[in-house]
Order: sequence, then structure tokens, then C-alpha cells
Amino acid sequence: MQEVLDTHNLEAEDRTDARKEKLEADAVWDLMGSAERIVVAKGKSVATFVPEKDDRDAILKSVLGRSGSLRAPTVKTGNTFFVGYNDALYADAPFANG
Repeated sequence: MQEVLDTHNLEAEDRTDARKEKLEADAVWDLMGSAERIVVAKGKSVATFVPEKDDRDAILKSVLGRSGSLRAPTVKTGNTFFVGYNDALYADAPFANG
């Protein structure tokens, strides 16, 4: 993730260490439930959710890790969240191109 930021000369406005500050299901939904989109990368697959239309439990299952906490990295740009990592997702993310 840091390599993507460095490559595009970007700096994170706010950072949280997911190992120290765990966000569990209700807190994650409070944070993301009103987002326009949530884009989740797992391995080579990418899923896009619209909280207004998609099932809360399905979204939470995708964005929470095995520990039950929000997966890292999680990036918010505008009203869209990007959760997880794969090279293709971050190469095409709006914050990486602007």
C-alpha cells in the first residue's frame, strides 16, 4: 500500500494501525453504512457493494477479517471505501490517478 502512495506522490490524511485499534461489525457499519460504494479486494477478486442496496451481513462478511475486525488496508476517498489489497485495484483507484 505504501508503495502505491509513494508511486503517486500521495500522503494519507489519517492513518490507524488496525492491529492496535480494532473496529468490529457495528463500528464498521457506522463508518461505512452510508457510503456510496464499498470496493473489496480479496486475492485477485474484487467485489463492489452499495450499502443502500446490498445486504449488510454480506458487506460485513467481506470487509471483516478472521479476527472480526476491519481488514487492512482500508482507504476512503470521497464517499467510497476500498478494503483489502490487490495491485490492479489500487492501480486503477481514483486516488491513485489524481
